Amino acid sequence: MPGEDSFVFKTLRPWPNERLKKAAIVGHTTTATSRLWFRTGDNGKFTILLYESSGKTDEPIFKGLRSIPYPLENLPQKVIRHEFVIDEYKNDTTYVWDTWDPPKKIELKPGTLYAYALYSDKEKRIILGHDRVYSFRTMPTENEPYSFALYSCHMPYTYTMFKNTKLENEEMWDCFKAALERHREKDLRFVIGGGDQVYTDGVESLSIWAYLNKVMRKEKGNGKILPTQEDMVSWYRDVYRGYWGFKSLQNVFSDFPLYMMWDDHELGDGCGSYYLNKDGKKELDALLPSIANNKKHNLSYEDGMELYDRMINAAKQVYQEYQHSHNPKTPKGQYDYGFYLSDHSAFYFLDGRGYRDVQRDDEYRILGKDQLDRFEKWLNHEDTKSKKFVFVLAAVPVFHVRSIIANKTVTDTFDLEFSDDLRDSWEHNIHDKERSEFTKLLFQAAGKGQKVSILSGDVHISAVFKLINDAGHVIYQLTSSAITYNTPLISGWLFGHFGTLPEEGETKEGYKFERMALYLDSNFSIIKVNPNNGHVTFQLYGKQSIQPPNKTLLKKSQPYAGMGDIPITHSIARIDLDFTKIEKSVI
Repeated sequence: MPGEDSFVFKTLRPWPNERLKKAAIVGHTTTATSRLWFRTGDNGKFTILLYESSGKTDEPIFKGLRSIPYPLENLPQKVIRHEFVIDEYKNDTTYVWDTWDPPKKIELKPGTLYAYALYSDKEKRIILGHDRVYSFRTMPTENEPYSFALYSCHMPYTYTMFKNTKLENEEMWDCFKAALERHREKDLRFVIGGGDQVYTDGVESLSIWAYLNKVMRKEKGNGKILPTQEDMVSWYRDVYRGYWGFKSLQNVFSDFPLYMMWDDHELGDGCGSYYLNKDGKKELDALLPSIANNKKHNLSYEDGMELYDRMINAAKQVYQEYQHSHNPKTPKGQYDYGFYLSDHSAFYFLDGRGYRDVQRDDEYRILGKDQLDRFEKWLNHEDTKSKKFVFVLAAVPVFHVRSIIANKTVTDTFDLEFSDDLRDSWEHNIHDKERSEFTKLLFQAAGKGQKVSILSGDVHISAVFKLINDAGHVIYQLTSSAITYNTPLISGWLFGHFGTLPEEGETKEGYKFERMALYLDSNFSIIKVNPNNGHVTFQLYGKQSIQPPNKTLLKKSQPYAGMGDIPITHSIARIDLDFTKIEKSVI
């Protein structure tokens, strides 16, 4: 059981929204399989119900099941059933069903809409899918046009001067859901969560790192360092349940195949980009200021590192539970992965956080040499080389910050408060060799005729860059960030215009670049791909509000009647990508 420093049994919490209790996520989905994630919120026996959907909002098959109690024996035989038991609170009552797992491998039909629900034997009723239809569509076999969505950086809170936590921009999830529904009717296949799905630091009232500084100590007598890693696991789970407590967010997660990759805030701001050795002790003091107050907490530098390591291990455990468990399967401890869509598109998600450590002696401090080798092997695999389109997720943009800002001389000489953020960027010169080798791999693929795009988040700015090497080959980078983060207008404007790469120029490797879009407010994106003509389009969406008409004209049935402004999305930019090789004379 969690110890005395756990959040689990606290009756008063600072969350301004309801926390997640029961929920579902549609994970990795192919033409014939899907991974379905559930949080039951309780122990007991449960049954997943899965069947082909009519597409109606009120499925006739579940009408009877909404009465209580309803025995499962009365369920029509055509419903696929999968039973599982939660007999303890290990994994925080989360469970993943891969429809292709033995002993009973379920083969789904391609391009088919399926509905699903979760039945509780204890309650004798459906506990997920009783209030609305949960559904997803399997991938088609045909080479038809398709689209997918990208978002990152979900931080919908602000901390006021009166020390109150309030919500900001959470309506973006309603806008996102509406856009996804429109595109699903046409060709939407899946959604990408490109990092920072939660913020473990976030605002002060919700920061588990701030809480760690309050409760960390060494017990006199036995010398035990507290809190324990088990306590920390409960904190990370609490963060996920708070940040994912929004119904609009859950509606997205439960209705569209979702692929996730973490970034720093799932662990802690700038994780892996601090100098935490004894020479860089000042940065540990900034991260854990209670360590510096040795007399009060009775903790040494070594004790601080022990607590830091516990936090990182706890973060990895909970990331596995809530995010990676419904991604494509990987060996234990490996979070990067790839998958294919039909015979035309290849996707690879790089883990830029699990290995990252600026203190390493080698020159591969972001991905690590092993991961870079895995990516190269995947890129050169026959199955990948046969694909026309290649999309690579790198949560932190590979091309974004002006190199003159992100370099070792600036960050180390001036000891800036945000030095860890600059070391986080690929442009920092301690990452030169790794970035050079990585980008060469991408341009090699482009040189073979593949259409290569980098997808990213992290920087709370949306941007599109076109990059050209000496041979005239072209790759693109789309950054979509943040969906809810409330960046102050002045800081967003300053960094957007003076920290971000300019409209055109040359990278330190000699690549020509052109900035094709820049947007500084809440956003998400939809990428459209046409395998038949080779076209790729980046469509960026932002938020705007319109005043409702005279409320005397509003019907009571209208959802926003009397609620003030109506949040909607609008198109920020549409970028049609041109991968045509550019002759040197033009460059």
